[in-house]
Amino acid sequence: MRKSINGIVNKVNISNIQNIVIELFNENIQRGMGLLTKAIIKAQMASPNFTHVYAALIAVINTKLPEIGNLLVNRVMIMFNRSFRRNNKIVCMATTKMIAHLINQRVLG
Repeated sequence: MRKSINGIVNKVNISNIQNIVIELFNENIQRGMGLLTKAIIKAQMASPNFTHVYAALIAVINTKLPEIGNLLVNRVMIMFNRSFRRNNKIVCMATTKMIAHLINQRVLG
């Protein structure tokens, strides 16, 4: 399950986001919501330029399964607090960017 969710999250882009959402709902993301949020956070940290795509993906999933959006928000907030306390500028900026995009997509706020 982890491999399939990671593979699906890694191939998301602006043009195929609709197909990716369908693929994710074909997986059991209700059961693997921790895996999904971990995969999205990991992918966003690896490529912060695609943060808007990951936020849009979560916004669409959040309409059907709001607990996944809540879990992602909680994990990103924890990462931000931890990186802020440790003066880790790279992670702090990436999590701030993710929080801002989640606010713009109305997942958070």
